[in-house]
Parts: sequence; structure tokens; C-alpha cells
Amino acid sequence: MFYALAVTLCLATLFLVFATASLLCVPAVKLVRSRTASLSPALAANLLFAVRLLPLGLASLVTIGFVLPAFVAFEPDSTSEGLSSRLAVLAIAGGLVILAMAARGVRILYATGETRRQLESQSEPLVFEDISTEGISVPVYQVKSRSSLLAVTGILKPQIYIAREIVERLSPEELSAALAHEMAHVSSFDNLKLLLLRITRPPAFLKMFALADAAWTGASEVAADQAALTSGATALDLSSALVKVGRIKGPAILMNAAAASHLLPPSCSTSLEVRVQRLQEALENEPSFVEPSRKSKLPGVLPLAGLVILAYVLSIQAILPAVHEVLEVLVR
Repeated sequence: MFYALAVTLCLATLFLVFATASLLCVPAVKLVRSRTASLSPALAANLLFAVRLLPLGLASLVTIGFVLPAFVAFEPDSTSEGLSSRLAVLAIAGGLVILAMAARGVRILYATGETRRQLESQSEPLVFEDISTEGISVPVYQVKSRSSLLAVTGILKPQIYIAREIVERLSPEELSAALAHEMAHVSSFDNLKLLLLRITRPPAFLKMFALADAAWTGASEVAADQAALTSGATALDLSSALVKVGRIKGPAILMNAAAASHLLPPSCSTSLEVRVQRLQEALENEPSFVEPSRKSKLPGVLPLAGLVILAYVLSIQAILPAVHEVLEVLVR
């Protein structure tokens, strides 16, 4: 009974915190979406991603960091407390949430693997003749069939796939700029972020979160453009590549369920005009478009994480008794 009650309480708490935090995050999502135009693309994308994952993060932190330790510390091993119908319903809801996320994750990973196998069967390594391979740290393949494909797929071992028609139409400089854009997605782990966003997607009636996902896609694409310029690509070459690829009409090879970052995402059709406009602004005032390297932000994050961990360690013993009292109310 001890272990059954522990699992039930954890699942119930996970559901309660996740559902409550999801509803409370709606105003935060609206606020971030309304301010994306005034923020740098990378910051906007990171904020949208953080707000979207905040409910799951809070639910996991409360469940693993407080509820489970409080139960283990104060609940006797020989407990005879039963499971109320209310607690059982909440635990079932929490279990369904976990099962839904797991099923989504398996489906996306399977679709990504199938997509890679499909592409590998009709592609060959791209031979670079007139462009530099500096900065390209993942395999690049040319897909033999004609399509409008230019994307990086995969999470742990990303690979870039380019349709033959795109290779033929783009100049060496434009192709280099497009590849720099895709490498920016690799450096930002955007496919992993996409996987997490899809796994944690809330119900359809919470449309604000779907809009936030679309806003994240747009912001991440502009941020990748910005990173490509920082790495040495020119705004003229990148904007020209975007326009040329946008004019290509061809069948979509990548399945929508796969974790892939496109040069032109099919689910974000309005982003092309915005991105070209920003690149035109970069041509007029290029220094203001380039942001500082992300590496400089890491030293500031580590001390903050250390302070959070230290605060948790120092306060956990004082908080656990109150948490256990709340659990007792939930069990009754």
C-alpha cells in the first residue's frame, strides 16, 4: 500500500500542477507573443519555449522535488491509508497525461526515423565544389528526386538534406548561406525543442499555446537567419536563397510528424515575407542585426542555476512538513 499510495500521489500532483500551470501560463504566452517584435529573435524564441515548457517543468519539480521526498520522509512504511475516489481520478488523469506524452514521443521519433530511411534511399552525399565546408559539422545529402526540400532532420545525429533542384538553382554563395541557416538550427538544438513542444502540446481548446508554437517557429527561423549572418553569410545571399527556394513548387518529402527544421517551414507560410524584410533591413544597417554570441550568456546562467540548487537544499527540510500536510488533505 505504501508504494501504491506514493505512485498515486505523484500522479495526482503531476496532473494538478500541470493543468493549473497550463491555465495560468496563458496570460504569459499572450504577453510574450505580443512583445516578440520588440525582442531579439533568439530571445523571443527562448522565452516562448520556456513559457511553453513551464507547466511540465513546474509539475516535475513539485512532484519529484517536494511531494516524493515529503511522502518518503513522513509516511510510515506500514501505512494503511486507502485511496479516495478523488485521488484515484486525479492519479488516472496524471497517468493519461504521461501516456499521451510518451505516445507522442514514440510516434515522432518513429516518423523521424522513417523519414531518414526514406531520404537515405533516394539521396547521396553532396559534393562541395565551389563552397567552403567550414562550420558544417553534420553530413549533407542531396536528394535525387525533385522537391522543395532543404531541412535538417534528426535529434542526436542530425543530417541536412537538400533537393537536387535547390542545389541546381542556388549559387554557391546562396547555398552556403542556406547551409549556415541549417547549421544554426543544429547549434540551437531546435529539433529537440520541436520534439518537446509537440510532446507537451496542450488540448486543442487552448489555442493560445498552438499560436505560441507557431510564433516559436517563426522566431526560431529568424534567429537562425541572424546566426547565419553572424557566421559570415551575407544578407543578400540568404534572402536570395529564401526567395528562390520559396518559388520552387514540389512535393513535400518530409512527414509533418518528423522532427525537422526547414529553411522554409511549411507550417509557417507567412514567415518568408517577414524574414526577407528583416534581411533587407540588415542590408541597410547590418551591424544592428547581429547579436552577441550566445556563448557569452552561459557564464551568467551557471551561477543562477547554482543559487537555485543551493536555495532548494537549504530550504527543503523546512518545507517538507508543510508539503506532507497538504498531501494528507489530498488523501482524505
